[in-house]
Amino acid sequence: MKYVYRLFALLVIVLPPAACLLAQAEGPAPGPEGEGRSGELSSVRPLEELIGEALRHSPLLKMQDYNVENAYLKLKLLDKEWSSYFNSIGSFQVGNIRYLDNLESANGGDVRTITRENTFYGIGIQARLPLSDLITRNDRRKLLQNQLEQEKLMRQDQQIKIRELVITQYQELQLRLSMIGIRSRNLDFHTVAAEMAEKYFKEGNLSLEEYTRAAGAQNQAEEALAQAKAEAALAFQLLRELVGADIRGKGERNEGMKE
Repeated sequence: MKYVYRLFALLVIVLPPAACLLAQAEGPAPGPEGEGRSGELSSVRPLEELIGEALRHSPLLKMQDYNVENAYLKLKLLDKEWSSYFNSIGSFQVGNIRYLDNLESANGGDVRTITRENTFYGIGIQARLPLSDLITRNDRRKLLQNQLEQEKLMRQDQQIKIRELVITQYQELQLRLSMIGIRSRNLDFHTVAAEMAEKYFKEGNLSLEEYTRAAGAQNQAEEALAQAKAEAALAFQLLRELVGADIRGKGERNEGMKE
């Protein structure tokens, strides 16, 4: 009986680390079975699709697009600046003009009033040539071109940052999903170990201390699995907010629409 006790104690001490190492060597695993939430977390669209969605929905990129367009419009306004150097002028007048004629003759004076209706109009063009605008035109154009290129480069830099953020958060989610699989297998082992410990304890082949240790290890494994699930859910939500669209795989999206 002492041999059985020692063998069980050795299994309790050695197998948990070995199970964790084996789980890490096997690579990422899907979420825990039997829970609808696990399928949603583990079924994620390909990385390149998520990057494309993030670039399309990014408010910062949309703002940069407006900045680029504004810089381009300023260049167009500079090309049309010459139109402000010319002004068209015109006038139109209608009125009556009275002439008072005082005619002198041998028979005496003769006063006559003559009324005429006259129409006046005029059309012309006024031009001004500001020397400061003409002299600095090339410099101002170069300045606007530099601003346009600067806005384009800032947009490219923002694209790179968004790609990096999506990649980082995507890998974080994959890591958290992998940890769910590891913690799940670790819990399975400790559950079996706790059941064996309970059996041996009832048979009188295991001390209360060892039985308590096995039960405590099972509880710790349950807590670790719950923590891994919470971290995976958080990573999933952060990635979804960053992308700005549904990040679930096609199958999961179809199931959600049916529901």
